[in-house]
Amino acid sequence: MNAVTLNRRGLLRSGAAAAVALSVPVVLPARGLARNGDALTAYLRIAQDGAITLITPATEMGQGTHTAHAMLVADELGVPLSAIRTIRVGQPSEPMRRPPGEQSTGGSTGTRAWVARLRTAAAQAREVLTEAAARRMNVPVAELKCQDGAIVHAASNRSIPIGSLVREAALLPLPEKPALRPAAELRIVGRPTPRLDIPAKVTGRAVFGMDVKVPGMLYACARLAPVYRAELDGFDRASLDRIDGIVDVVPLPRGVAVVAENSWAAIRGAEAIAIRFKPTPHDTLDSAALSQRMIAALDQETRAVAKNEGDVEAVLRNAAKTVEAVYEVPYLAHACMETDNATAQVTAEGVTVWAPTQHQDWALAEAARAAGVDSSKVTIHTTLLGGGFGRRYASEVVGQAVTVAKAVGRPVKLFWRREDEFAQGYYRPAQVARMRAALDADGRLIGFWFRAAGPSTVAEFRPNAIQPNGLDPQQVASVADSRYRFGAFRADWVRVDGPPRNWIWRSVGASQNGFFLESFLDEVAHAAGQDPYRFRRELLAHDARALKVLDTAAEKAGWGAPLPAGRARGIAYMESYGSLCAEVAEVSVGADGVRVHRVVVALDCGDIVNPDAVEAQLMGGVTQGLSAMLGEAITLKNGAAEQRNFDTYPILRIDRAPKVEAHVIRSGQGWGGVGEPGVPPIAPAVANAIFAATGRRIRRLPLTAEGLGV
Repeated sequence: MNAVTLNRRGLLRSGAAAAVALSVPVVLPARGLARNGDALTAYLRIAQDGAITLITPATEMGQGTHTAHAMLVADELGVPLSAIRTIRVGQPSEPMRRPPGEQSTGGSTGTRAWVARLRTAAAQAREVLTEAAARRMNVPVAELKCQDGAIVHAASNRSIPIGSLVREAALLPLPEKPALRPAAELRIVGRPTPRLDIPAKVTGRAVFGMDVKVPGMLYACARLAPVYRAELDGFDRASLDRIDGIVDVVPLPRGVAVVAENSWAAIRGAEAIAIRFKPTPHDTLDSAALSQRMIAALDQETRAVAKNEGDVEAVLRNAAKTVEAVYEVPYLAHACMETDNATAQVTAEGVTVWAPTQHQDWALAEAARAAGVDSSKVTIHTTLLGGGFGRRYASEVVGQAVTVAKAVGRPVKLFWRREDEFAQGYYRPAQVARMRAALDADGRLIGFWFRAAGPSTVAEFRPNAIQPNGLDPQQVASVADSRYRFGAFRADWVRVDGPPRNWIWRSVGASQNGFFLESFLDEVAHAAGQDPYRFRRELLAHDARALKVLDTAAEKAGWGAPLPAGRARGIAYMESYGSLCAEVAEVSVGADGVRVHRVVVALDCGDIVNPDAVEAQLMGGVTQGLSAMLGEAITLKNGAAEQRNFDTYPILRIDRAPKVEAHVIRSGQGWGGVGEPGVPPIAPAVANAIFAATGRRIRRLPLTAEGLGV
């Protein structure tokens, strides 16, 4: 491969000190050692000088996954963390895939999905290195330890650096079930550890998708239709005659790519080109009409039932008191700092792609389709991501880059303008929910009916996830499987399609359902004359693990203690991605809108690798969830998004960010996710605090729509 990758400051050479470098294709057997070279397992290479390379299967998008992987391997292998160099594998292969047989990073699996595999791989390497040392020293294996990068025989005061044992170890069979180190021997895992990728990001040596450069590369800026699903009708090439550097215009399914010698010319061309699009059936659709359709669907008889326990309708009819409310959330953009991009090179030998992707298998398949070649002819390199949040699962831009590179016969970096990123991006779907609760004469919850309506999240990209009865599980996520004891309980959903492309957004269905469920339960608690925290305790009384999370958040936040004048607290609890999370928000409402002063988070994710990374992810989840609540929304007018940039899609500014206190409970009950569970509870916790402060119930987001945003 003749490609050269440049960073912001210069050439990033393979021997540079950067902790994170561009990935190289690595295809190694899942089991069995390489018979030559320095590859001991599919994930580890150890050089004769002792340098250790970890080939991580996960995409690093700021969550600290690569540092966690390095910590696991260093501890299990018995070497200092500084000895590990981490690279990203881009080329999908079986060792790099996780269920359902795909190489991808999402669903808060970046660390937890790989703990067992990486520890096992390191333990396998440790055992064959130890066996090689035992043969060389002529001593029993039981007398040897692997520590500080060497195999040590304490009795004779001898040691052998592991690098010098690699050739011999590579000839030995890998043990099927190597013994993992006991917890008492772990020196790194579970202790706060600085992120390995931070130095390169601070100095500008880190390589993101937009940093990739290839000799002879052209730049292509996409110009996409303003209306969803609109197809290209034609364009006027002559409209670009006055712009220097324009090379070509290549048609795309939803628009064109203006190709130029430099990025500025490509951007100017994309903005200037005279372009036409075909009419669509939804050219006059707006958000109000879609909202009305979703709300009307709540009364529809045809629905997909997720859970049905007891006769909830009868319980509601006979209840001493009932509570009912309808809630609504808008479409949300991912608003990544780095717009969608990919770099592609198409030659007679095959296709090479550099992309900030969360899904290597889909990127590979899309590149092969666009080039018209077998997937074996495609090489994928994964760069760092300037924001993921689910957005980078989409591989459309990879196909666009390959299409343009093939058309012009030169390597091409294709990128989207911010305007198209917002207007033709991939959204968390809008959704409404109607909830009905039944209370007995003592104020106990004895029945609950949850019904949502709106577009499907998964139908666009994973249609086989739709259940036989038509249910998209994401639309009832964290509700149908809630630990709460509701009494009679039904959860169902009515599908209402809209033209925008729906996609996964950080915490996916749990993000909107957290707002729906936890805000409504606050309403029910007040209707029952109970404290919202105590009310939830009753619903979770059977579950000690959940109670500990809820109690920790309440205790650390000082629930019930006096607050400064004008402030109030709200509480919420949600479970998502295998983790239990409760949050208490301390809020005031004034002339400048809602201000969140403090958020206390309690999380039980089973176990953790790097406490610093867990805390950072919880802070990030709270911040993103709060940002969406305060002012984020994609609204439709005449079939198009009204928001085209950050001036109309405001994200949370640092001066409005709250103090976040994270309290992590290590219950040991399985590995849960960390990146997403902090998102769902924040919106209801804040909404419930607003009610406590003002008596005003928030049932629609964002708060700007209620006159409370900033």
